[in-house]
Amino acid sequence: MSISPSIHCITDCSILNQTTCQLVSRRPMMVDQDKIYSHLWSEDGCYNSTLFQATEGYKVYEKFSVLMSVMMIILGLLGLCGNMFSIAVLARKEMRNCFNHILIAINICDSLHLVFAIMDAMRNSFGDFYPVQLLQIFPYIHYPFYRISLCASIYLIISVAIERYLAVCQPHHYREVQSDSCRSLLYILPSLAVALIVNSSRFLETETDRICIDFSKCGPCYDGAVWVYYVKPTKLRMDKQYIIYYHTWTWVVSTGLVPFIILMFLNLRILISLKRLRSRLNVSCSGVNPDKAKMRERRVTQQSRDLNLAIVLISTVIMFFFCHLPRLVTSIYEAANIHSILDCREKGQDKTPLWFMYVTAAVQLLMVVNASLNLPIYFFAGKSFRETSLQLIRCFLPPFIIRVDGDNNIGWRCFNCGTINLSIGAGGAGGAGGGTVGHAGHEGGGSDDRSLEEFGQTSHSQEDQNELSSLCVQPRPVITSCEQQEGIPVTGREVLVTSL
Repeated sequence: MSISPSIHCITDCSILNQTTCQLVSRRPMMVDQDKIYSHLWSEDGCYNSTLFQATEGYKVYEKFSVLMSVMMIILGLLGLCGNMFSIAVLARKEMRNCFNHILIAINICDSLHLVFAIMDAMRNSFGDFYPVQLLQIFPYIHYPFYRISLCASIYLIISVAIERYLAVCQPHHYREVQSDSCRSLLYILPSLAVALIVNSSRFLETETDRICIDFSKCGPCYDGAVWVYYVKPTKLRMDKQYIIYYHTWTWVVSTGLVPFIILMFLNLRILISLKRLRSRLNVSCSGVNPDKAKMRERRVTQQSRDLNLAIVLISTVIMFFFCHLPRLVTSIYEAANIHSILDCREKGQDKTPLWFMYVTAAVQLLMVVNASLNLPIYFFAGKSFRETSLQLIRCFLPPFIIRVDGDNNIGWRCFNCGTINLSIGAGGAGGAGGGTVGHAGHEGGGSDDRSLEEFGQTSHSQEDQNELSSLCVQPRPVITSCEQQEGIPVTGREVLVTSL
C-alpha cells in the first residue's frame, strides 16, 4: 500500500539494526552501573523507567521472561494435545454424564486459554513471528478472549464443584434431577455468561495504531516507507478510577477471593461426606433380603462412582489452588499499592518492583501449567477415565503389541483380534462378559464399575472349554478387542494367538 507524501514518517536510522534489518525497542544506553542507582529512585519510591531498563538486573529479568515464554509455548502445545485427548475420552458413549460434560467444557476453555497464551508469548518475546493480521484484530480477539477463557475455566470449576456437592451431599435431590439430559447446560451456560459479563469492558481497553517509517536512506534494508502496527491502551484503560475499581479490585474479587472461598467451602463439605460414604461402603450386606441386597448393592455402586468422580474434582481443585494462589497474592499486592503506583505514573515514572515482574512472569506460566494438566489429573485420579483411555489407545495400536498384565491375567499376543483376557468376568468400565465368548458391555454414566457378583458369573461348558483349549491351551477366556466393541462378532475359531 502506497503512503501519501504528506504523511510524516520516522527516518531515525539509530532505531534500525543494520545487521538484522529489525527495529530495536530503544537506543542502547552507555551507563555506569555503579552510579545509576543514585539517580534511579526518588524519595517517594518512584524510579526512572528508562534508567531502570538499562540496569543489569532488568536485563537478567528480560532473559527470564524469554525463558518463561519458551516454557509457555512448549507446555502449551503439550497441554493442547492432552486436552484434545481428554475431550475424545470424555465424549465417548460410556463416559457421558453431567460431570463429564462440564469437564469437556473446562478442557475446551483451557485449550482456548493455551492458544492465546502461546500467541501472547510469541508477541511479547518473539514479536517478529507474530503475524501483522493478528495484531490488527488483537483488541477484539486476542486480548479479551485471553481473559475470558481464564474466567470461564474458573467458573466452570466452581460449577463442577457444585454438581459434585449435590451428588455427594444431597443425593436424594440429585437422583431427582439427574435424568435431565440437558442438565449440564445449567452449569455451563451461566459460567460462560458470567465470564463474558465480567470481561465485557476488555473489548474497549486496547486499540491498534500504526506509524510510518522510512529507512530507505539507512541502507539496503528498506526500499521505501512502510506502515508499522502496534497496540496501545485506550483512554478507558488509562483512567485512574477504572484501574482502581475494575482492573484491580473487581478482578481480584471475581477471579480470586470469591472462587477460592466457594471452592474451599464446597470441597470441605464434599470431603466430610466422602469420609462418611467410605464408612458406609465398608459395611457388610450379609443377612439382608436378596431383593434389598441387590438394591443396596446398586446404591453402593452409584456411591462408589460418585466417590471416584469426587476424587477427580478434589484433585483438580488442589491443582487450581496451587497454580492460582500466586496470582491471587500478586493481585492483592497490586490492588493494595495501586494508588502509589498510579501516582508515580502520573509523574512519568514507575514503582513496580523487580521481584513483582519476576512473579508476574511466573504466574503466567502457572496459568499455562494449570490448563495443561487436565489429562494427568483425570488419568491418575479417575478410574473410569483411565480404563476408557487405555481402551481407546488399544484401538489405535497394532494388535500384536497389545498385552494384558495383571494379578489374575496372563499376557497373550493376538495377531488377529486384539487381546485375550484370561480372567473371569469382563473388561472395560462398567461391563461384564458372559457365555463362552463375552462382549465387553458398557453402561451409560461414566464410572459405573460394577462387580462380578452383581451381574453373576457364567460358567463355561466342557465342550466350550475344550474348543478354546485347542486354540489357547487355556480354559475360560474372555476376548476383548476393538472389533468386539464395535459390534463385530469374534468367535474362538477366528483367533490366532501365540504365547508371549
